[in-house]
Amino acid sequence: MNFSNKNVVIAGGSQGIGLATAQAFIQQGANVLITGRNPETLQKAAKEIDSANLQTLAADTSNMTGIAVLEKWVAESGKKVDVLYLNAAIGIYAPIQHVTEADFDAQFNTNVKGHFFYSSKADTAFG
Repeated sequence: MNFSNKNVVIAGGSQGIGLATAQAFIQQGANVLITGRNPETLQKAAKEIDSANLQTLAADTSNMTGIAVLEKWVAESGKKVDVLYLNAAIGIYAPIQHVTEADFDAQFNTNVKGHFFYSSKADTAFG
């Protein structure tokens, strides 16, 4: 596939599947923005990919403030987002009787809430 001059946003793109996906899109000519919570991890990812077609943005997908950071970036960039890839996820592994409310909230907010609200804004903010 040819993604030349296409703009791709990968939420949760600083490591693992998200990082590999960013590399694949860049190899196909895309301009890619990866988001993540940790600026140091984003910097490491940028160094690994080493492409002028990559940008990074520290934004936490688990809350509306982080989503607003991405919305603002997109608005200020003036770029149309062609692909929005929602990859951010966390896992907290423990026997059910040991899972705390904070554990549940962290997983649900990252794995469900963030993706829901990113998606709900895609038509207006990212289109």
